[in-house]
Amino acid sequence: MTYKQLGKKIFTLTLGGLTVTIWDSHVHLFPKKLLTAIFRWFSRNNWEIPYKNLNLEEYPEYLKNMGVEYAFLLTYAHKPNMSMELNKWVRDFCLQYTWFIPFACIHPGDNNLEENIRIVIDDWDFAGFKLQLPVQQFAANDPALNAVYEKAHKRQKPVIIHAGTAPYSQSDPLIGLVHLKDVLHRWPELKVVIPHFGLYEVDEALAMVEKFPGVYLDTAWALGNPKENLPINYLAYYMEKYPDRFLYGSDFPFIEQSPEEQLQTLLNMGLSDSTRSKVLYENARRLVGRD
Repeated sequence: MTYKQLGKKIFTLTLGGLTVTIWDSHVHLFPKKLLTAIFRWFSRNNWEIPYKNLNLEEYPEYLKNMGVEYAFLLTYAHKPNMSMELNKWVRDFCLQYTWFIPFACIHPGDNNLEENIRIVIDDWDFAGFKLQLPVQQFAANDPALNAVYEKAHKRQKPVIIHAGTAPYSQSDPLIGLVHLKDVLHRWPELKVVIPHFGLYEVDEALAMVEKFPGVYLDTAWALGNPKENLPINYLAYYMEKYPDRFLYGSDFPFIEQSPEEQLQTLLNMGLSDSTRSKVLYENARRLVGRD
């Protein structure tokens, strides 16, 4: 595997003569103090993450060096009234690293929630929202989130919503795609990205792709993960059937495998050139209006 820069800002991955552009639709970066605390949580839960000791500026450097052209920057607020401070940090980070695309975090318990939503979307023009419901301990259909869905629907902004049970929420009654289905029955055109192929509810996630035109699945964390026995041929079939509805994402740096291994797995799935290009960058670019 070799990496090659073509031009001033266009980065591509070259593998066996195949050249592709990469957009990573699932990257987590935080202010250093908070990032360190998150890594400590992973260590306590026996995750061996090889990237935990990098300096903050080394994370974007790593992604650029492996060929990422653009990346979605996702944070999340684990308690009320910290969202706007995080969003300000995201805004500043994306002004410094202009190839990062900002997504807004909110907590359903935030004071001035609707005003915060207005600021990040209308004033700062963030690309969409990120909800991390297992951490925030809210169900996807909790009425406290209605303001997020209303704004996203009105402005045609995507909501990246971790509502599935992977990797640690199988017994949590607040978590599960059944709650997200309630949301989509109310806003059937809502643009929603379900991370991790919807694990551990892959069949349900794929059924939602079939039923709701705004539902996307990303590959983050799951693809190339040696701890997960993904039904690769089954997923490849659906990716060919619905080529506009899947996004490559890494979950970097909160992964135990490397993003390169994830990409290798994706490139080995036997996808058509057209579908592979859509998954690697075209769908993400279109989702945030950069096409």
